[in-house]
Amino acid sequence: MITIQLKFLTGRWHATPWGRQVNEGAVEWPPAPWRILRALISVWHHKCADIPEEQIRDLIDALTPLPVYHLPAALQGHTRHYMPIEKNKTTKIFDTFITLDREKAVTICWKDVSLDEQQTEILSRLLANLTYFGRAESWVDATLVENREGEPNALPVENSTGSHDGDETERIRLLATVAPPDYLAWRDQMLNSERKEKIEQKKQEALKKGKDPEKVKLSKKDLQTIEAGLPATLFDALHAETGDLRKAGWNRPPGSKFVQYIRPKSVFDSLPLRKTIVRGSTLPTVARYAIASSVRPLFTEAIAIGERIRTILMGCSKKVSRNETSSFTFSGKTGAGTPSSSCHQHAHFLCESCLGDQRVSHITIYAPAGFSEEDERALSRLQKVWGSDGHDLQLVLLGIGQPQDFGGTNEKAGQSPILATSKVWVSRTPFVSPHHLRIRRPEQKDPAKRVIAVQRELKRILRTEMEHRDWMKHALSLLEQIEPVLDVDKNGTDLGDHFVRWYEFRRERLTGEGQKGTPSGYGFRLTFQQPVQGPFPLGYGCHFGLGQFVPE
Repeated sequence: MITIQLKFLTGRWHATPWGRQVNEGAVEWPPAPWRILRALISVWHHKCADIPEEQIRDLIDALTPLPVYHLPAALQGHTRHYMPIEKNKTTKIFDTFITLDREKAVTICWKDVSLDEQQTEILSRLLANLTYFGRAESWVDATLVENREGEPNALPVENSTGSHDGDETERIRLLATVAPPDYLAWRDQMLNSERKEKIEQKKQEALKKGKDPEKVKLSKKDLQTIEAGLPATLFDALHAETGDLRKAGWNRPPGSKFVQYIRPKSVFDSLPLRKTIVRGSTLPTVARYAIASSVRPLFTEAIAIGERIRTILMGCSKKVSRNETSSFTFSGKTGAGTPSSSCHQHAHFLCESCLGDQRVSHITIYAPAGFSEEDERALSRLQKVWGSDGHDLQLVLLGIGQPQDFGGTNEKAGQSPILATSKVWVSRTPFVSPHHLRIRRPEQKDPAKRVIAVQRELKRILRTEMEHRDWMKHALSLLEQIEPVLDVDKNGTDLGDHFVRWYEFRRERLTGEGQKGTPSGYGFRLTFQQPVQGPFPLGYGCHFGLGQFVPE
């Protein structure tokens, strides 16, 4: 049995899985077998070139079986920054990474592999000279140990038992090598296929020139070109550069294969860093996520995205608590499955668009009653939500805390406007009234009177909505003026350089119920006597993103 331990000296691991784009927010965890072998070969070339190539080849061939892993507790994090490109322009980079305890090791074990004394000495020397693993900022201390730390919790599906592959685990895809004999057999097939393709091409050219295609043969140069296009051995294939492979049309390296591994769903369940909270005092009320996807959803679909996130989070809550019912914090329902009259104390799933475009950039989950420890573990499990046309959304948890920890109007610094402090607030998403407007018949006939009546009713309904929320009582006591915005040219919100009208927003839930008086969307301007802290989700669909306000 061969066991390697990796300790990341900065507490971070940066590596993008094969086939994924860096801005998708995906991190390879555990490290892929293909990456491990390439790292050993790289160290040999740069720092241990005196070791004979034949000995390195034998070592790499011996390590081609699939390893198992023991993964320590970890979290996902990310940074966003702008990198300069040509013509004094910049491009945004979404750098996702894994954080873990510097003293905790990732253990990689080949259970059925044994090395002789010379190979063991070579492997120890290569690991001692391995200074980083993955990207260059992932500094590592790699050692060969006798006994592995902890039982393996990430292993190939083909080697696992039914007890490992279940509700508490998830499948991931890692890039690994084929066995050396399998590579040679595959290479022979590919060479024969390419020779046939090349000679068929030359026959077609001969026909066009009026020559006999049966006399066509491959030249020595043709055969050499075909041979050169495929590495002679698996060891040579491990040297292939990504850029050269893609230029040659390969979707993955020769000699590689994708392998299904299983790992615990709780692999990132460690509680995220946040302000120290003494249980029994103030509970955290806000969890904020960044969104990454090849195509982020439009902000006008906020209510649909909010519903999907609630569905996934309720499932995470069931898994954490091991109960058939999810936490009231996320469902808003009692144990009997009926809606609770709790003054909207349960979670609100609020989409935000903070990157100057028309698409969702962040998700803020706000629960006035606060998150319990089990709720926080469920929040840490929320990592992916299905999206339209196969463009799934990757969610990166930025932190858990209070509104003041995240609120602000500096969106470029990552602050959340809906959690800011301001004296004047304006609608960000349409307010859909949960009640019908009480407009008398004489008012309906006279356009001028109707406008006055609509304003009166909207003011009444909005004030009633705030009265039904105990956590808004302080703000309500400071409320100075409610101004419904009925001007056609102002009935919407600015998204980047585009003005989006309320009717362009989805204003009805896809599932579930909810009291709604009219599907029309309205906007408001609220003025308070002094600055007050958000958020202010009000009206129908407020738990899923409608009825939001931001500072003017």
